[in-house]
Amino acid sequence: MPRVISITSGKGGVGKSNFVLNVGICLAMMDHRVQILDADLGLANIDVLLGIRANKTLEDVVFGRIEPKDVLIKTDYRVELIPGCSGVQDMADLKQEQIEALVSKVMTISDSSEYLLVDTASGISTGVISFLLASPEVIIGVGPEPTSLTDAYAMIKVLCKNDYHGRISMFSSMVKNSASGHALYKKISSASQRFLDTHVEYLGSVYQDEKLSNAVSDQVPAVVRYPTSDISRCYRVIALTLLGQEPSEVDQEKFWTRLIAMLSKVSKPRVMRAVSFNGDGDNGGIENTIHNILDEQRKTRLLLERLVAKIEQGAPPARLKTGPFV
Repeated sequence: MPRVISITSGKGGVGKSNFVLNVGICLAMMDHRVQILDADLGLANIDVLLGIRANKTLEDVVFGRIEPKDVLIKTDYRVELIPGCSGVQDMADLKQEQIEALVSKVMTISDSSEYLLVDTASGISTGVISFLLASPEVIIGVGPEPTSLTDAYAMIKVLCKNDYHGRISMFSSMVKNSASGHALYKKISSASQRFLDTHVEYLGSVYQDEKLSNAVSDQVPAVVRYPTSDISRCYRVIALTLLGQEPSEVDQEKFWTRLIAMLSKVSKPRVMRAVSFNGDGDNGGIENTIHNILDEQRKTRLLLERLVAKIEQGAPPARLKTGPFV
């Protein structure tokens, strides 16, 4: 039974897919059987980062063109890839019966792995949240930009509002050093603990390093292309931290059944209420929803800035006034 971990981010561009690939390779180098499921059904790109062409993808499995075992790609780095597909609108808008068939088929090819790393899309769409709610462990990538910070907090809030009880971890991405990464973690951790009563574990930092861009251009994973670089050390430390965690218990049959139900559900009112951030069920249309999201991000940013200022001053955080936005 694999340890299932879903990796996501509130905002795109934080290096989520590179994190999945490089940490997965580090785990494989430590003699663990690792599979990566590229679950960004509309914009999959792990195969591009590996410099390979996935001639057979999840699309072929879903539409019955190949057997499940034929989609699995054995890479040169001891990591197996279950490739998604890119730019296929039918995959981004799967019907209920197609999703059910996809999940049941994927389940048959993941049993042999120790780790199943699920690379999801970014953001808080109902599809992404469904994947995360079905996973016993969620890792959120957070960058130093205010928008990345607030979107990560918003994602944690959505999970909490939907009664998620699994492990939530985060990694700081594109930071200058470990101190900067830990400061970023404190902002998320303090706000999540205080206002959501949710503990967020810290996996470590991924430094800003031009070698990552070079590795992407070369289509060779950074831990292989530049094994002694700072960013490769970051990925190895995070892999070791994952190994040191107590695996979350998961009933695999229940997990996949729940995932099917989440993905197949036509109406997801609880998720939609959480996405609106306004604390009520009537969002008044798309314009009002967008307004509420922007207002939530602004208020959350101010809240986190005040909270981290108190922490940096060495004083206990003052009791901040809460409202529907926290």
